[in-house]
Amino acid sequence: MAFIVVAEKASVAKAIRHALPSNEVDVTWVRGHIMDIDLPMNLRVWRLETIKDIMGVRRFRYTVRDKESYSRLSTIFSKCKDDVLVIATDNDHEGELIGYEILMLYRKVKGGNSTYYRMRFNSTDSKEIIDAWSRLEHSLNWRWVSKAMFRHKFDLLSGASYTRLLTLSKSRRDGAIEYSNNSQYSNRVNSSKRSKGRVYNINSLISWGSCQTPTLNFIVEREIEIENFKPVDYWYIEAVLEYDGVRFKAKTNDIYDKVYAMQAYESCKDSGIARVQDYREDIRTVYRPLPSRTDDVLKDLVRITGKSASYLLDVMEDLYSNGYISYPRTDTNMYRRGFDFAKPLRAAVAGLSTSIEDGKPRPRNGMLDDGAHPPIYPVSPYHGSGIKREVWEYIARRFLANAFASDASVVKQYARLITIKGNVMLHTDGLYLKDKGFFNIYSYFMPKEDRLPELSINSIVEVVSIDLIKSKTKPPSRLSEAELLEVMERHGIGTDATRAEFPSILLRRGYVTKMHNRFRPTALGRALIDALRDVDPRLVNSDARRIVERLMKDIEDGKVKEDEALNRSIEVYEHLLEECIKNIDVIAERLSM
Repeated sequence: MAFIVVAEKASVAKAIRHALPSNEVDVTWVRGHIMDIDLPMNLRVWRLETIKDIMGVRRFRYTVRDKESYSRLSTIFSKCKDDVLVIATDNDHEGELIGYEILMLYRKVKGGNSTYYRMRFNSTDSKEIIDAWSRLEHSLNWRWVSKAMFRHKFDLLSGASYTRLLTLSKSRRDGAIEYSNNSQYSNRVNSSKRSKGRVYNINSLISWGSCQTPTLNFIVEREIEIENFKPVDYWYIEAVLEYDGVRFKAKTNDIYDKVYAMQAYESCKDSGIARVQDYREDIRTVYRPLPSRTDDVLKDLVRITGKSASYLLDVMEDLYSNGYISYPRTDTNMYRRGFDFAKPLRAAVAGLSTSIEDGKPRPRNGMLDDGAHPPIYPVSPYHGSGIKREVWEYIARRFLANAFASDASVVKQYARLITIKGNVMLHTDGLYLKDKGFFNIYSYFMPKEDRLPELSINSIVEVVSIDLIKSKTKPPSRLSEAELLEVMERHGIGTDATRAEFPSILLRRGYVTKMHNRFRPTALGRALIDALRDVDPRLVNSDARRIVERLMKDIEDGKVKEDEALNRSIEVYEHLLEECIKNIDVIAERLSM
């Protein structure tokens, strides 16, 4: 029996071909999705009168997205009449849907019941590929296919409906009545034919998405907090103290009464010494990092590199495709029983030019297991430079820190002192590392030492200087990308495979700007959120999208069918769409500001 193996990327196909050199295995690849779903032809023209009809669509057209891959596969399938298909796309929900698209084409060419196999692996390591080949599955995971297809259908229906409504409402107010091809959706306005009904020029797309809009709302809400913040004056007394040749600072609590602050300062400003009223040290454990899952890795790497999460995920995908790390899209932070630590250990040690004293793994496991993938781990040494090296090194160091290092410990110091004159209470704290533990190999975010001298109760310290400091309460800072990703995860917006893309989408749409790695809404982004929030807060907050995410999980768990999930999710957004249509003039006015 001969086989046609279809991978999701050329580099993965190369790794499979290297691991399976048999003449009976022909390996090829696609470049992601080869097909798309689309709306019916009667809805291809953007018209306000037909927007509500979009939500009722349940029969979709399939269109070819990647014509080159589609044509190449068609030729291969038609020429190799007796070969059996092996689907070797990525081992996740989108990979399963791509596998389904390949299977549809295969059976279109070969016949409706043609045999096929599914090959699953989490790295392009030759040993794992050979192992995956020995345990080919006889079917796709149809729940994964349904989950991914549901997301595509829901995103198309809701995105097309709201994007057309918002864009056309603004265009209608602007008075334009001509066609345009400016669209993010494959159902574009026809520029060569006119149809009955009123059609408006789409001169600036106002994009909406059930994930991107709540993400934008988080940024807008933070901006509103900043705008509404009223600073309050406060004062504190700060002293520079010295004990046993070591200088350190201590301060009072914040004082919001100016008169009281002045009186306290006057009473103690001439005090040359202070007495230690209380001193203690607490030893605290700093736990080593959990195994690497996508969300945690991206949040850390955004902080470390300053790069966007979507860019970093692309880098991780490239490292995976070329055999340097395992599959990077995972929500698992625990190693399953039987995991082979030996090869990742060799890869990390060789790539970092380091050594491990004790090669016995003792990982600190988390509680999450997505049921599909292990945590991210190094597969082979990467000796290159640049951002790929930074990302690979982080993954390798985190792997070693988690599985082969010990927890660290720090000593937290606390002291309270009282001035001899005025009896003003001062406090200070310090920190130093007692045992560096895993920080020896994984120094990211290592606590900064600021050690106090070893004080004791009733010790006398010298007051070098003492000042009254005026300050103001400060508003919250704008959200960094790492903070935004954390907020999205907390509110159930997106998944480990999709969350990274939405901040970049907002930038491309012109809804936000980014300075010093922090997001600020533009006038358009602010107007969009204000317009929709006035109609119904569920259009911009995470409540409605959380229902969609829960339904996707229910599809995966077999609790609900794809069609039922689509009906239930669309019902929520259909009601909200009707409210938008009723308030279209108000929305248009807001967007035209």
